[in-house]
Amino acid sequence: MASLSVDRVLTKAKSCSRRGENEKARELFQAVLNKFPNNKRAQKGLSALAIPFHDETTINPSQEKIDHLINLYNQGHLSTVVDQAQKMVLQYPNAFMVWNILGVAAAQNDMNDIAAVALETVIKLNPLFPDGYANYGNVLQAQSKLEEAIDAFNNAISLEPTNAKAFFNMGNVLKEQGKTEEAVRAYNKAISLKPNYAKAFNNLGNALQDQGKQNEAIEAFDVAISLEPDFAEAHKNKGN
Repeated sequence: MASLSVDRVLTKAKSCSRRGENEKARELFQAVLNKFPNNKRAQKGLSALAIPFHDETTINPSQEKIDHLINLYNQGHLSTVVDQAQKMVLQYPNAFMVWNILGVAAAQNDMNDIAAVALETVIKLNPLFPDGYANYGNVLQAQSKLEEAIDAFNNAISLEPTNAKAFFNMGNVLKEQGKTEEAVRAYNKAISLKPNYAKAFNNLGNALQDQGKQNEAIEAFDVAISLEPDFAEAHKNKGN
């Protein structure tokens, strides 16, 4: 088989592959390899045919299905979300967004074991997804795995330094550990990123109160109340 004819056979094989005529393409690539066992183009072409083709619909459910889950979650139907998401990940095991919805809904429904497995899967499937680490950190905190929760929030922040919620949640863990000075810094960072973060001002007030800084605590509660006048917890904290 001359070089020119080899090129023609390989070109024809690639054309067959593009048209979905995989058996014909496989025969042509193999014919070249029978004559020239070290031909890289034929080796690569034959290897590619051995890899199953996956289009987007085999990896992820439709956006309509994902939006349906999100709508159910926003409406508070957490058990339904968990049930439907668990069924969906059996069909789409690599759909990290469905795993994330499952994890968040399970956590909100106090199903922390299910949530932990789901969010661990999110991180494995997409290690560059900051919300996966942040959500996992919340579950770890609920399981009293505080140091692991800190690590998860740090991972989220390293991927998204402007993630105010991750700093806020880290502050909550630090406060739970009794590290009030570090908690204050975390809350202040969250506030610097999101100046209208009423919950961060409220929790900052609690941390300042733990430090005996009553006036500063009252100022923080006042800001929380000015941002959300119906924020009952902030009113209660200020009263205390």
